[in-house]
Amino acid sequence: MKKILLAIILMSGISVYAQTGIYIPSAKPVRNMKLALQNPETFCLLIQYDGNDTTFSLGDLDLLDSAFAIAFDYNNPKLYAMVIEGYGDTNERITQARVDKAYNYFAHRCHAPFPIRYATNQIHCSCMGDTTELLRYEVPVDRRSYDCRNLPDSRKVLNKTINLSNCILITFKNNPDECIGMSRGCYIPGQDTTIHGYYASVYMKKGALRSVTNTKDTCPSALFSIEEHLDYKEVIERYFLVPHKKQVILQVGYIVLHSNLSRHYGECSQELTDSIFVRFPVTQEQWDNKLRIFGKKYSEKGVEYKSLSSKKVAGKISINMQAGINVTQLDTIFLGKRIQPEELSDYFYEVKTDMEEGSFTVGKKHYKAYRLDKHGNYEIRKALRPLLRIVEDQDEEIEPDDAPSKDGKNADEEIE
Repeated sequence: MKKILLAIILMSGISVYAQTGIYIPSAKPVRNMKLALQNPETFCLLIQYDGNDTTFSLGDLDLLDSAFAIAFDYNNPKLYAMVIEGYGDTNERITQARVDKAYNYFAHRCHAPFPIRYATNQIHCSCMGDTTELLRYEVPVDRRSYDCRNLPDSRKVLNKTINLSNCILITFKNNPDECIGMSRGCYIPGQDTTIHGYYASVYMKKGALRSVTNTKDTCPSALFSIEEHLDYKEVIERYFLVPHKKQVILQVGYIVLHSNLSRHYGECSQELTDSIFVRFPVTQEQWDNKLRIFGKKYSEKGVEYKSLSSKKVAGKISINMQAGINVTQLDTIFLGKRIQPEELSDYFYEVKTDMEEGSFTVGKKHYKAYRLDKHGNYEIRKALRPLLRIVEDQDEEIEPDDAPSKDGKNADEEIE
């Protein structure tokens, strides 16, 4: 800082010839330059030349070092763009050579073909909250050469007093938009997006999978897919209950949400909002029987499936049930109903052994969701049947262009 302060020359009063130094652009004299140069919003370095000289003196190099120490300080939160202006006369080649030499000084100090800045950058992450990233960016530099004879008088002076003739003026201005982009940030998906399965669909708000504001980092590639198990025949042939230690929860279909950007419980310090919405088409009978959507809920004690807050959404030709989840719940989502253990025999056929195909066990008893009549047709308990989606396929329920294969294992879809 001592070197910087020694390099500062304050100019005030009547118009004078330029004098090499560091300045704060201001219509009024700056009373405390030490304070003004603590991460300034804008500051300038002025270098005056004698005759047709294009080289830097030792004093000029000291000032360049001082300006570099301010603008390229790792701990300076300002993100500076640079403008290098040469003020000359008829010899445009000399003026341009001075501008290029100043540009090359900063590039060489960065050991690169162009000026590069490393800085800390304050960002906000939907998972980690307010945090700091290491930012590396190419410093925007605008190089200009002027013939002072063609400039109005107001453009030939700095701070209304300092004549710029035969000088270069290097201006450093805090400009995050120019340095790291006006649309800086990482949002996945980049806009509100709906992913369609064969039956179910998932709606995600902008940034539902990942949201980082004020970053220049490139967003990672994102994949998302819906694996569906909603066809009633598949459900009953491979039947199992919703996993739960204490409760008996019937499942009448489920989907599995896959994404390479899913989060684990405890990974995020921020409280995550429900910005992903899962939608199941249901029949009127299913709705009347008070089916619910079950997803994983996490706590310090562990994870268990719980009923999610659901609502009825009217479609063009069907009824839909919708529930909101967050990125830590991208896993298996069930459509089901909670019952009492003594009600199991109302919904399932009791069998003698768990060796029978499609059987499952609760306590010491074994059950199946179906049996075959003498014609090979499925028989389903009267209480279970209205809980299952037993309808003819209706193509209008999905977007024709987005319809995946019906096998329930859809290819990953890239999110933009």
